[in-house]
Amino acid sequence: MKRVKYGLTLILLMLLLAACQTGDPVTIGDKQFEEALRQEIGKQDGDLYEEDFSEMEELDLSDNGISDISDLAMLHNLQIVSLENNEIADISPLLELENLNEVNVEGNPVDSEEQQEILDQLSEKGIIVHQSDEIEVVGRDDGPGGFLWKVENGETTVYLQGTVHVGPEEFYPMHTKIEDAYTASDVVVPEIDMTSVNPFEMQEVMMELGTYQDGTTIEDHIPEDVHAELVSRLEELGFPYELAEMYKPWILSSTIQQLMTEQLGYLHGVDEYFLTRANEDGKDIIDLETVEGQLSIFADTSDEYQVEMLKDVFIDLEDFDEEMQALLSVYAEGDIEALLTLTTVEDAAMSEEEEAFMQAINDDRNYDMAETIAGFLEEDNDLTYFVIVGSLHLIEEPHIISILEEKGYEAEHIH
Repeated sequence: MKRVKYGLTLILLMLLLAACQTGDPVTIGDKQFEEALRQEIGKQDGDLYEEDFSEMEELDLSDNGISDISDLAMLHNLQIVSLENNEIADISPLLELENLNEVNVEGNPVDSEEQQEILDQLSEKGIIVHQSDEIEVVGRDDGPGGFLWKVENGETTVYLQGTVHVGPEEFYPMHTKIEDAYTASDVVVPEIDMTSVNPFEMQEVMMELGTYQDGTTIEDHIPEDVHAELVSRLEELGFPYELAEMYKPWILSSTIQQLMTEQLGYLHGVDEYFLTRANEDGKDIIDLETVEGQLSIFADTSDEYQVEMLKDVFIDLEDFDEEMQALLSVYAEGDIEALLTLTTVEDAAMSEEEEAFMQAINDDRNYDMAETIAGFLEEDNDLTYFVIVGSLHLIEEPHIISILEEKGYEAEHIH
């Protein structure tokens, strides 16, 4: 039996971090801009600090009568910003946003040659710029990504696109065939639509499944040497141990991997890319799974197995970066055999619990997801679906493709 390498298939979770406010208050010149920001963070009164916006990655400022966005540059982590239908004549502050990957400036007086040059500079940096209602993202013939299949039944088409949940900003736009498949779709179907998950509900599930409820802490449940390594790793990654001690090993292993991923800048997953686009484009989104269902697979493992999960992520940041670069390179090339070689171990000796875990994380989920996808095909409803799931779900037997073929459907590998 093949053993899927745990470190490369771990579901990436985000813990809610407590923010400490330091530094001097900030003054925002445009009052409409200030009011919109206060509304966004739910802070109607009192001083504002840059730390108030440190976690903000997405911001909708549309229809607020804003004329000056000079202070936008303090939102260092901003990735997506909607500025449409304001009175902004100078969009140059957008050039200072190092993490920006998408902006909408429709309905602003930015028609001058100088402002058009700024828009061109943004586009040259790979930032998606929306200037009109109809924005077409054109794929690249040399763009990254393969793992694309097409299944048809009557008037219904299902595209199956393998993804990686993390990636570099320069991944996008993707290969022309992938972008065309997305453009043709009416419905986008991820494992989970993380863009619509309620963070409070997510935290509630994580607290229920991933924390100790009896007053003990992680130190009481793992070997002393593992605990010492955990404290050291969290300190190196800038995560206060005090925020972590209530959590179980399976969550902490994911947290460490997530923190390393963030430090290396692999913040732009393929799933997130297409889900953000789907929301912007008004496409329907249907989840294949639930947050609780995915997390339960990890939470249901034994304490001993969770300790092994935790130990697996105790690797140097440089070594982790090498693993990530190898994974992303193979994914960009669309090399199925290389990806299987990189992420699985042939004929691995596994314990009974490890076999059960691997079956739950791959086989059982693939059968469930394939059943839902077959339901789309059987409806024969003249819709096109764009399914986005982790690439192993389409290539590691029994995978979604082979299960659909067992049901009598023919899958065409188109890229």
